[in-house]
Amino acid sequence: MVMDGVNKNKGVGPLECVVLHPRDRRPLYQQLAEGVAFQIRNLGLAPGTRLPALRDIAKSHGVALVTASQAYEALAAEGLIASRTGRGTFVLSAAEAPHSNGRANVSSPPARARDRDVEGGDAEASISRYGAQNRRVAALQLLRWKVAPGAIALSNGHTAPETYPLPDFARCYARTFLDDPAEIHQYRADRGDERLRELFADRLRARGADVSPDDILIVSGAQQALSLVAESFLEPGDFVAAEAPTYFAALEVFDQRRVSWVNLAGDADGVKPASVRDGTKRFSPRLIYLNTAAHNPSGAFLSRSRHRAILDAAAESKAVVVEDQTCWPLCFDGEAPPPLFASSDGANVVLIESLSKLLFPSLRIGYIAARGAAMRSLYAAKLRADTFTTTVAQRALVRFLESKSAARHLRNARFLYRRRRDALLHALRRVVPEGTVVSASRGGVNVWVELPKGWSSVDLFGHAAREGLLFLPGAPFYPTMPAQNTLRLSYGTLPESAASDAMARFGRALRSYAAARRSGTRLAGDDAGRGIVAAV
Repeated sequence: MVMDGVNKNKGVGPLECVVLHPRDRRPLYQQLAEGVAFQIRNLGLAPGTRLPALRDIAKSHGVALVTASQAYEALAAEGLIASRTGRGTFVLSAAEAPHSNGRANVSSPPARARDRDVEGGDAEASISRYGAQNRRVAALQLLRWKVAPGAIALSNGHTAPETYPLPDFARCYARTFLDDPAEIHQYRADRGDERLRELFADRLRARGADVSPDDILIVSGAQQALSLVAESFLEPGDFVAAEAPTYFAALEVFDQRRVSWVNLAGDADGVKPASVRDGTKRFSPRLIYLNTAAHNPSGAFLSRSRHRAILDAAAESKAVVVEDQTCWPLCFDGEAPPPLFASSDGANVVLIESLSKLLFPSLRIGYIAARGAAMRSLYAAKLRADTFTTTVAQRALVRFLESKSAARHLRNARFLYRRRRDALLHALRRVVPEGTVVSASRGGVNVWVELPKGWSSVDLFGHAAREGLLFLPGAPFYPTMPAQNTLRLSYGTLPESAASDAMARFGRALRSYAAARRSGTRLAGDDAGRGIVAAV
C-alpha cells in the first residue's frame, strides 16, 4: 500500500507498503507508524521479524529519511519494535515489550480485562488527527449493512425499557404542570433548577466531594455536556488523551474539534497512572477524558488508589481532566468507588453525569460539576448553546429523586442488569476460542471482548450477522490505532432466557469465521464492511 500517485512498490521484505494519503490531516510519519502497527497487531507480522532499514522503508514509501525515523521512534515508544545495534530493527513479542508482564492472554482474567499493547508506563505515542468523520454514523451503517429479520442485537448499548419508571414520572410531570407556577415555563438563563442542583451536589458530597450547588450546571444530557467541554477547553490541533478503548460518542464530539489523540492504557481498575504520567509528560495534552464509572465498553471502575497519581500527572502538565461518571449507580460489586472529582481540590477536574441511561433515554438531563474559571467558561458556553435545559423535565426529576420511587427503581435496575450480565458471561465463556479475553464488566450494560491476535471483528461481523447475531466491532472505541480483534457485546436489552441462544449463534459465527481464516476465504461483502469501519 502506498501514497496514491507517488509510489508503486509492493513492499520491502515481510512488510507490506502502507497507504499514505496526501490529503490526510495526520502527518506522514504517523500514517506510516499506524500502518506498520496494524500489520504487527492484526496481520501476523511475527515477533522477531526483521523490519526494513530506514533508507529502504523511506525509499519504498517515497518519504524523507526523517519521516521513516519518526515512524520507527513512535513504534518503539509503543513497545512494538526495537532497534538492536549492528543487527537491525525487529518486531517485539509481548514479553519483550517495555513494562510488559509477559503473560499470555487467557480467557477472562479480570485484571487483564482492558490491557492491550500499551503496558505499564507506556502511553501510545501514536496520535491521530480526524476530520469530520462521524463514528456513530459509521457504526450504524455497519449494523444496517447486515441486519436481518429475527436478528438478536447486542450492538446498541441500550437499556431495558421494562426498567423505565414511566408511571412514576407521569405522576411527577402531572404534579409539575398542576402545582408549579406558570413562571417556570418562561424563557430563562440560569444554571438550572436550584433544587435540582442542590440534589446533585448532595449526591456528590455523599461520595466525598467538596461541592456546592453553585458548582453544578444542568445540561441537556451527556452529549451536550461533552460539547460544552470541547467548546470551552479545546482548540483545533490540541492534544487530547483518552483510554483505548473508551466511549466512542465522546471521541466523536472531540473529533469535531480536530484534536490530536493520545491513547492511554487501562485495566480492570481503570486507566493506569503510569500511562497517564507517560502520556502527559511526552505530549502535554490540553484535556484528558476518562470514563471512570461503568466504563463503556468494559464495565470497569477507576480505583480510588489511583486518584492521586493521575491528578498529579494532570496537574504537572496543566491538563483539564474530564471525568465521565454516567451510570455510576449501576455498580454490581457493592458501592461504586468515589469519583476522581472527590480527590481533587482544584479547578482542573470537570465531572459529567447523565441520567438518561439510569432512568430512560428520552429524559435528556445531565449535569456538569466544575469549579472556578472552568465553571464560568462552561456556563458561558451553555448560554451560547441554548440558554437553559427544559424546566418541566427538571422539576419532574426533582419530584422523582425526592420520592421513594428513585431508590426502588435503582434496586430493580441493578438487579436486572447484573442477572443479564451473569447470563451472558456464562454463555459467552463456553463458546469463545482459546486466547480470548473477556472483561468482567463490574457495571453498566456492556462486555468487552478481545479475540485472539490476528482475528478481525469486522470480518467476524459478517459471519455473526449471517447467524442472526449483531455486535459492535471495536474500532470506533479507540481514539487512534484501533485493535481490529476487539468487539462490544451489550446485554441491557437481552433477557436472561435469550442469552444461551444468542451465544450459540455467536459460537457458530466464531467457528465459521475460524474455518474461513484457515481456508483463506471471505464472505461476500466483507470488503464493504472494512470500508465502513475505515471511515472511523
